[in-house]
Amino acid sequence: MASGKFIAWAAIGLLWVLAAWHSWASRGLFVDGSKLLIDMVRYDWFVTFREPRFHTEVANQILPVIGIRLGVTDLHLLARLLSFDLFGVPTLIYSLALWRAHRDAVVLAAALAAVAIVFMTTSFFIVGEYNTTYALTVMGAVWLATSDRLRLADGIVLLGVACFFSRSYEVTLFLGPMMAAMTFWRVATATSQSRIAGAVHVAAGLLFLGGMFVAVGSLLQPFDPEHLQATYLELGYFWWNLQFDLACAAAAVVVVWALVRPSGLGQPTPFLWASCFLALLALSPLLAMVDFVVQPTARSQYISRFAGGAVVAAIVLFLWAHASRLHRKLPALAMLRRPDVGRRFLVFAALLLAAGVPIDLQLTAGWLHYLDTLKSIVRTHTGVVAIEDTALARKPDLLLVENWSMPSQSLVLRSKPGDGVVAPFRWYAGWSPFPPESPLDLGSYAWRD
Repeated sequence: MASGKFIAWAAIGLLWVLAAWHSWASRGLFVDGSKLLIDMVRYDWFVTFREPRFHTEVANQILPVIGIRLGVTDLHLLARLLSFDLFGVPTLIYSLALWRAHRDAVVLAAALAAVAIVFMTTSFFIVGEYNTTYALTVMGAVWLATSDRLRLADGIVLLGVACFFSRSYEVTLFLGPMMAAMTFWRVATATSQSRIAGAVHVAAGLLFLGGMFVAVGSLLQPFDPEHLQATYLELGYFWWNLQFDLACAAAAVVVVWALVRPSGLGQPTPFLWASCFLALLALSPLLAMVDFVVQPTARSQYISRFAGGAVVAAIVLFLWAHASRLHRKLPALAMLRRPDVGRRFLVFAALLLAAGVPIDLQLTAGWLHYLDTLKSIVRTHTGVVAIEDTALARKPDLLLVENWSMPSQSLVLRSKPGDGVVAPFRWYAGWSPFPPESPLDLGSYAWRD
């Protein structure tokens, strides 16, 4: 399918352009990223502290560690290397999924929807390992949905995905059993297979299942019980992420229409109604000009990270159903197998991805402004700087302030040891990586423009 191939490559190109832009903007320093970079240069090695996330932690630090070991002391360059690693890993995984899916319009549309609804709306907090876990899940599901017989090469790829997945993030608690079940189903229903290929697929399924047990152990003995409790309290506030809301609403229109009136998918009507939400998503940067109750913000993406996991789970189930015999019983799946409906579904998914680009660009521009503001404050002051006395206490920069990370972000941006360190708001009584009045000694490491 030529159109599918074009859309797949266009989406892959877009993702890599965005990854490069985000890396150049050092977006990896957002919140936890600055503390991570400081620890890496202090210890001169990988920083891993959560066993259930060991594989993603290592994968996300390879480039800056190489730079550090080669003697790079420019924190600006190291921040860009860290950012490119953080964005590059999930981007590479999604790229492989899109490439694999290009021959099936429905599978490709589902993969694009995962990128548009989940990755584009929750990845401002790119240091979060969930970004890679969701990408691995989508890739694994696409691989299984696009193979009717077991091949050794596919099994090896799936085994690699499952191994990476097994210690990636705690969402393997529910995604692991799903991926294991889909893998075992593929082994049981494959039209032809070799014993070796079958054994490799079974091993992959067991590793997917193993991810669940790793996650269970982590939740029973959490690294930080208070942080875990705070995470539970955040679950119900996913709607604060306007990007996520609008993308989900657009997809929900098509899904509900397909379930209630499957024959309607043969007409453009449901996609036109869904396009209303696409238009709102594309125009959402305009909300930054007004003080609206719900706005697209960087911090809100972090809050909806687990809601993104529910969307990924739904997409896995959809791909499983599409690849199974359920299309003979469910009219909606049967309709999607019609070439004209499949193409319309694919175009809609591509537009869903495109609609999320404007706000992503605006949020990145806002981050660059915030970083320049903070750098200017740090460079023109000495000692502890009260954030209340700076432009960071006012919008738009205020929207990117995270109290606990202010000292570490200040330290990263210093050009010399005597530069200032911005303190959190006076009312903040939580944890910080170090007292603002006693900044860590980074030796020869400094931010160079």
